[in-house]
Amino acid sequence: MLAGVPGERLLYASRMDSPLRIGLLGAARIAPFALLSPARQVPQVQVAAIAARDSERAGAFAKKHGVPRVLGSYAALIDDPAIDAIYNPLPNALHAEWTLRALAAGKHVLCEKPFTANAAEAERVAEAAAGAGRVCMEAFHYRYHPLAEHIVALVRSGELGAVRRIETFINPDHDPTGAGYQVIQSRIAILALLTATEPD
Repeated sequence: MLAGVPGERLLYASRMDSPLRIGLLGAARIAPFALLSPARQVPQVQVAAIAARDSERAGAFAKKHGVPRVLGSYAALIDDPAIDAIYNPLPNALHAEWTLRALAAGKHVLCEKPFTANAAEAERVAEAAAGAGRVCMEAFHYRYHPLAEHIVALVRSGELGAVRRIETFINPDHDPTGAGYQVIQSRIAILALLTATEPD
């Protein structure tokens, strides 16, 4: 899911005059892999601050991972004028709420999967991003990897023939609001990316 300003207006780090300052909502286990490590590879990106429900945990996380500032609440992080964008890896049920609050505060948002809990929330977020003129993206990192781009181009070119059928297995016993939902969503997103259509 990409919402807000059109893709051609995305601010790529290599073109920026000053670092993109990202605020981290929560001390999530996924953050070092999904945000902190990649950010270290890009000089024009800085993970500038963190806020978590437990200030001690936030402080320990910041010290371990070199995040320079710890703020006292999610709201303080979102309202901080020294932050340009928010990374939202909060529990799934909080994604829409805090993404909407960040957009309302004029921040760009990178939201972990799942983007929201349902289509109605996703539409609200997309409308808010467009209204604010901000980028709001779901954290499907593989979409921007050169290998993924090559695979998509190969499949869509028809060089291998027409795609006639794609099958995937989804375990119905997974919790549809938790990790199981993320697995389902990820597979549907890959199918949509490969075929440039929404699955039936």
